[in-house]
Amino acid sequence: MRFMKVAEEELEMDVDSDLDSDLDTDFDGDDDDSSNRGGILQSTSKRVRMIFSVMASPNRIDILRILNSKGPLTYSELKSLAGFKSKKESGKFAYHLRKLLRQSLVALNKSERRYTITNLGKLVLSLARQIEERSIIESGKMYVRTSHESIEEFNSHKIIQSLVREGSLPLELAQKITEEVENRIYKYQTTYLTGALIREMVNSVLLEHGHEEYRNKLARLGLPVFDVQEMISNLDNVDNGAEGLLFTLVRKYLLNIF
Repeated sequence: MRFMKVAEEELEMDVDSDLDSDLDTDFDGDDDDSSNRGGILQSTSKRVRMIFSVMASPNRIDILRILNSKGPLTYSELKSLAGFKSKKESGKFAYHLRKLLRQSLVALNKSERRYTITNLGKLVLSLARQIEERSIIESGKMYVRTSHESIEEFNSHKIIQSLVREGSLPLELAQKITEEVENRIYKYQTTYLTGALIREMVNSVLLEHGHEEYRNKLARLGLPVFDVQEMISNLDNVDNGAEGLLFTLVRKYLLNIF
C-alpha cells in the first residue's frame, strides 16, 4: 500500500514536471509558427485546433465534467472518479490530465495539490455539450430533455437502471415494464420527450399492472425521492448545505405546480 502511494505521487509529479517543459516548448513553437506564417492569426488558429483535439477524447471530456461538478479534487480522487482504477491505467490517466493542463482547461493548486476546472475549461465543456445535443437533434433520432436541462438520445436501458436503482424492482420486471413503455413511446411517433413524461408513462404502466408499491417509490417531491435521499446523505456536497437543498426542493415544487 505504501509503495502504491509513493508511485502515485511520483506519477503526479511527472505530470507537473512534464507540464512545465511542455508549456515552454508550446510557447516556443507558437512563436516560431507565428513568425513563419504571419503572426497572431495563425497562432490563434493553432490554439483553437489544439483545444478541439482535446475535446475529441471522451476521457478528457469526462475529466472536465467531473471537475465541474465535484472539484477541486486531488490527483487520486480525480483518477478514481474518472474510472482509471487499475495500476495499468495510471499512465493513460496522466496523459489525458497533462493534455488538459497544457491547454489551460484544468489548473493545479500546487499548495493544496488539488485540480480544478478553469473558466476556459467550463466554456469548452459547455461547447461540447451544445455540439453533442445539436448532433442528436439533427440526426432525427428520438431525444430526451432531462431534469438536468440537458438533451440526451433516448436510451431504454436508463429506464431499466432507474427502476432497479430507485424503485427496487427486480431486473426481470424492470425489463418487462420498460419494454411496454418503449412500445408506447414509439407508437406515438414523437421525436421529442421529457424526463417527466417518461416517468409518468412508467408510473402509469406500473399502476396498470398492480405495482403500486413500486410506483410510490418513484414518486416525486419536485425531485425524485431517490435524488432527495441522496442529497440529504451528501449535504456536504450540496451548495449552501441544508439551506441549498431546501431552496432546490421549493424551486422544483413550484415549477411542477405552475
